[in-house]
Amino acid sequence: MKKEIKAGRVGFVTGLFMLSIISMANAAPINLSTWSEEGPGGGVWTVASGGGSVNQSVNSSTPTFFISDDPFINSEFSGSIRVNTTGDDDFIGFVFGYQQPFSGNGDAITDFDFILFDWKQLNQSGGASEGFYLTRVKGDFSNNTITHASAASAFWDHDDADADAGEFTTLASNLGSTKGWLDLTEYNFTLTYQTNNIKIVLDGGQFSNETIFDVAGSFDAGSFGFYNYSQGNVTYAGVAASAAPPGPAPIPEPSTMILMGSGMLGLIGWRMRRQRKV
Repeated sequence: MKKEIKAGRVGFVTGLFMLSIISMANAAPINLSTWSEEGPGGGVWTVASGGGSVNQSVNSSTPTFFISDDPFINSEFSGSIRVNTTGDDDFIGFVFGYQQPFSGNGDAITDFDFILFDWKQLNQSGGASEGFYLTRVKGDFSNNTITHASAASAFWDHDDADADAGEFTTLASNLGSTKGWLDLTEYNFTLTYQTNNIKIVLDGGQFSNETIFDVAGSFDAGSFGFYNYSQGNVTYAGVAASAAPPGPAPIPEPSTMILMGSGMLGLIGWRMRRQRKV
């Protein structure tokens, strides 16, 4: 009977493992028609018929966010980003772990709480750098300059000199002369957002399934959405989500593994000797 119970437990655990793999493999498309613009405003987000894509058409001087109505954690998002113009070189990207502002909750439009992944095409005066930033944004920005017309804007130069300490904190950056997005080029992205890790991968243009960021930490659930800053005519499409359970615990050092293996072998040998005696 004990052997049957043990086999049943193994089968149950194996089944859960297989269900997890199937869940992660089958990404569910997201209908963007239920999303909404949040924050300072200034963007014009137009969702295509059927909800499969959205285009932001305006060169907004303030950050604009197009946000999901549901929170996520331990999830993997995929989709594409394309800038449909050759006439500008500013910021595109997305936000996640987004807590506020939400107009439906009565939040102030500059009371921010989210993680920002943004991408600049070229270096520009005022401290805007070509490439990628991953930033933790949290605080009341009502007394801070957030328009791109000012070099003091934290969203422009990724510096919170005009904000209270800790309101705009860079978690990681990936900058360089080959890192900027290309005009009229579709990029596929994958964001894995877990309680203990953030991983962002890009494919397209100059990138071939390249990991842009892989950052460990402690992260909370929140909405997912798209971000434009001083950049118009950008399309986000084919957005899908699947499960991504928290990453495994750290792997023990080799010496620890050897000791554990030796202990297991010793235990097996002891049991075999005992069975012979019986």
